[in-house]
Amino acid sequence: MKALINPNQENLVVQVEPDDQTFEIGLPLYWVDCPDTITAYNYQYIDGQYVPYVAPGPTVDENKATATSLLTATDWTTIADVGNPQMANPYLANQAEFIAYRNAIRQIAVYPVAGNLTWATVPVEVWTKV
Repeated sequence: MKALINPNQENLVVQVEPDDQTFEIGLPLYWVDCPDTITAYNYQYIDGQYVPYVAPGPTVDENKATATSLLTATDWTTIADVGNPQMANPYLANQAEFIAYRNAIRQIAVYPVAGNLTWATVPVEVWTKV
């Protein structure tokens, strides 16, 4: 087997082919021998060794953008009359759950960090008629 290595992507294995099915490629890509267990996008070729590739997590800016988008999608839940049975019929009976959810997401929007995060789960709307 042959692995196609891309040095512009952290020496990532970008393709694996049987020896007789390789094709001409341009620099900086190159082919190297590899075991049958190597798969594309799951290994890097570093100093003659295959190392499992762990994709980097989202950046600070990407996590902040996600948090901002999640807040925007639930902005409507903060309108005063949405959860008030005297002003809306039906009304959002679980507005407090949305407030708690938004508080958790807001922490990430205000104090973003890089990496894979465990995001709070958006509540399911519960509408109640008066």
